[in-house]
Amino acid sequence: MTGKTDRIIDLTRNKTKKMSLMVNDELWDLFKRACKMNNTIPTNKIEKWMVNFVDENNLL
Repeated sequence: MTGKTDRIIDLTRNKTKKMSLMVNDELWDLFKRACKMNNTIPTNKIEKWMVNFVDENNLL
């Protein structure tokens, strides 16, 4: 498990890729509100979703 943990740390550090994400304004506002209610920021939440999705597809 430590190998997977180390890999996730590596993947979430050293950020060099910027990306644009097109979403509905209302959806984005609701997402930001939900993040604030959960004491997180949108970028971190999206990043966690990406890591979980990669892991679910056995790519970690």
